Amino acid sequence: MGKPNLQPSTHFAVPVRQPMPDAVKPQAKPYLVLFVVLASAIFLYLQVFVLLATPRVALGDQSIYLHSAARMYEGQVIYRDYDHFTLPGTDVLYLVLFKLFGIRAWIPQAMLVLAGALSAWLSIVITSKVMSGPVVFLPGFLFLTLPFTSYLDATHHLYNVLAATAALAVVIEERTPTRLAWAGALWGLGTCFAQSLVLGPAAFALFLVWEHSRKKETSRSLLKKEGYLWVSYLASIAAFNAYFVWKVGLKQFLYYTVTFVVRYFSTYEIGTWRTYMIGWPSLHNWANWPDLPAWPLIHFLLPLVYVLFFVRYWREGRLPAQQRWERLMLINITGLCLFLTIASAPSWNRLYTVSLPAMIMLAWFLTFPFTLERLMLRTLWAVILVLAIARPIVTQARWKAFLDLPTGRTAFFEPAVYQETKWLMERTSPSDYFFGDQLLCFDLRLRNPSRVPYITPFAFTRPEEVLNVMQALETREVHFLSWYPGLDDPSATEGNNLAPLRRYLHGHYHVAERFANGHMIWERNRAQVSSR
Repeated sequence: MGKPNLQPSTHFAVPVRQPMPDAVKPQAKPYLVLFVVLASAIFLYLQVFVLLATPRVALGDQSIYLHSAARMYEGQVIYRDYDHFTLPGTDVLYLVLFKLFGIRAWIPQAMLVLAGALSAWLSIVITSKVMSGPVVFLPGFLFLTLPFTSYLDATHHLYNVLAATAALAVVIEERTPTRLAWAGALWGLGTCFAQSLVLGPAAFALFLVWEHSRKKETSRSLLKKEGYLWVSYLASIAAFNAYFVWKVGLKQFLYYTVTFVVRYFSTYEIGTWRTYMIGWPSLHNWANWPDLPAWPLIHFLLPLVYVLFFVRYWREGRLPAQQRWERLMLINITGLCLFLTIASAPSWNRLYTVSLPAMIMLAWFLTFPFTLERLMLRTLWAVILVLAIARPIVTQARWKAFLDLPTGRTAFFEPAVYQETKWLMERTSPSDYFFGDQLLCFDLRLRNPSRVPYITPFAFTRPEEVLNVMQALETREVHFLSWYPGLDDPSATEGNNLAPLRRYLHGHYHVAERFANGHMIWERNRAQVSSR
């Protein structure tokens, strides 16, 4: 890296950072931690709410889960009444919140504030076990100002990574039976949001084997630790999903959560490795400029920082056992595990959600006494300061429009989304049937007549699902449906099952409106509406 800051007499020495013993390592002051967490919450609030308290519209994948939770709120059951491929954790979380507060537009935005503030706090807890001084705040600040606020989407990835981070915080200091049981339960809870997190306890189990070898513990001790981990992990998954298995049957449950994912998720364009290095923020919109640093930083860090740690450990950490190396190894393995959970489809947004451990490892690397590391450390602090000021200003000052929706007053930052929502709101009432856009269904409290929240031009959308959509449109005489440009992608030929639906639309519907983002609203022909 850079030139070491050493005296001439030690010019040829290998500079190794010597941390203070754990027993006397200073911890961050509680009042300072509280201040940082509150400041983080305020910073995030200014990203997702327009002053004083108007939430921004919940774009992205979060709308799928919000709409699904609204269906559960109305009495439907996942896998029985509607299809989805993840475990029901996100649906259940939003269902509970809807039961408490009603179906409101502010809920996902409030969850972003809460999840971000918790991430900042957990980052401090973890980092303070391997570092000291102001640098313990760096990973959390870096995570919030760059990747987190570049992808404000309260989807399943947010919650499963939060559970994994909490599990790491529980066991970072020591691996007692109680802590292992809690970690296993948290890993299990995270898996209930996204089943790919099964890699988490598997990676942690390997860490326990490595630690057992390093400390030369007895085999019985290792088996006991593994038992606490796996029993609590499996028990939490079983307890959380038992109701849904009972309602739909084990075969149906496993089809959607295992079989369907294995067979068809990779047929979706966003479900393959080709998503890597795609999605650079557009330069045409000045409001996107604060997002620009996150994209190269995260793509450069993941998974390089984890590999570099293994190299450094091979050189320096294999000697006498030190808690510093054990804790760093645990952070590194957890981060690598989170990366592997999304490695088969490493789109920029998925990389962003799993990047917090990489931020911690980066901060650790930058505490070494080299000129380049010191320069990079100061640069990152400067970036954090600039973004902490710029992002709220951009959010509050950019173009926006407001609508009083059935889910509450909501702010729109994209004119096309605002126009589409306004157009449909003026022509529908809550509880009307509508298909094709789960965000519109959630915002306007419309009912989806089919089993699927949306369709794709890939084998991910099955022929039986297309048939179900057509039958639902016909049976319910659905007046409006939405069609997005990707459904007409000329390159999407293999596995495209939408031809029957296209023929049905041309025979029963006509295009009522086109919007600037390419979306179309199809309206049912009057001749196709029954007299009832």
